[in-house]
Amino acid sequence: MMNKTIAIFGGTQELTYKKIGKNYDLKVLFHNGKCRNGGNKKEFRNIIKKADCVVMMIGALGHVSMDIVKELCKEYDKEMIFHKGRGASGAIQACLPYVNTLAAA
Repeated sequence: MMNKTIAIFGGTQELTYKKIGKNYDLKVLFHNGKCRNGGNKKEFRNIIKKADCVVMMIGALGHVSMDIVKELCKEYDKEMIFHKGRGASGAIQACLPYVNTLAAA
C-alpha cells in the first residue's frame, strides 16, 4: 500500500495514533482539537490540506473545533469520519476502507 496520510482531531494519544498508524503504513497528523481563542483555523487548515482522510474523535472534540474541521473538510473535499470511541486503533481502522480504496485507484 502507498503511504497515505490521515488526520486525527481530538484526544490525547498522539504517540499511540502514530505508532498504530505506522503498522498500517499510514502517516498520522494529530491535533488535540483544543481551541486557543478560536485561532486554530489556520493550524487545522494546514493539517487537513495534507490529509487523505480526517477522523474526528466525537467524545474528545469540542463543537467549535468540530465545526471548523467540518467546514475545512468540505472546502478541501476531504473524507470525514466521525469516531465515537476514544480508542486509537478504532480511529485508525475507521479510515482504512477509505484509504484502501484510494490506494487501489
